[in-house]
Formats: sequence, structure tokens, C-alpha cells
Amino acid sequence: MNEEIYKVEYPVAAVPYKKFAELIGKKEGAVQEMVKQNKLPLIEWRDPSKPNVRVGESWVYLPEFNRAMEEAFYNRPKEQRDAWLLWIGL
Repeated sequence: MNEEIYKVEYPVAAVPYKKFAELIGKKEGAVQEMVKQNKLPLIEWRDPSKPNVRVGESWVYLPEFNRAMEEAFYNRPKEQRDAWLLWIGL
């Protein structure tokens, strides 16, 4: 079975934090707090014509977020990670 055919990807590599909140089903305020606390892989967008701007726009880098989520999932104990399989008879 080819694992690649089951891989779902968003059509872009990064999204604004508001779109990210929508994608993961969280309130914008919750994700904004995660941004402030550096809990997400961020790309800071800044207007190059305004180099002295203090704050840019924060976008979440989805490939790194997905990689870390997959790593977190597989680092759980096997009995926790695979417990959901009992519900589908496996």
C-alpha cells in the first residue's frame, strides 16, 4: 500500500495564524496566545519597504507543525497510541 496516497496536504506551506486557528478548530485568541508564547513554527512576514516596522504578520509553517505532530503521536506509548484501534475491532 502506498502511504503517499493517504497523505493530505494543504495547498500552501504556511498560513496566517487566523487561518491556522480555523484549520485546527481553535479560537483565534487561543492561537494568537500560542503565537505570543512561541509555541508554533512561525514565519514572520514584513514589508521590505518598511524595515523599521516593529511587528510583522505571523504565519504558521504547516510542514514543520505536521512533522512535530506526527513525531509526538509516534513517541507515545504503543498502548496509548493504538488504543483507538480497539474501537474499530483491530
